[in-house]
Amino acid sequence: MAPSKSEKKSSSTVSYKDALKVGLVCGVVVLVLAIIVTRAWQDGTAFGFAFIYAGAAFVLVSAMACILNWVMRNDTQNEDQTYPILK
Repeated sequence: MAPSKSEKKSSSTVSYKDALKVGLVCGVVVLVLAIIVTRAWQDGTAFGFAFIYAGAAFVLVSAMACILNWVMRNDTQNEDQTYPILK
């Protein structure tokens, strides 16, 4: 009987949980910087915009990290790649 080729897990990617953590860190950094730059403590509208900027940064960075992670998981031309894409 011929041995069956088992599905090997790719070690070149990180988990989607880590991709979301990267987005969260980026969102917090953008929130702090937006509060400082817009002087949000002086105006309620600027405070609201700071949270909108932080939310947009979180969504965009997390989505991009997840898309890159998905692409690397489905990459078949670099089978010998041993380093993670986001670490």
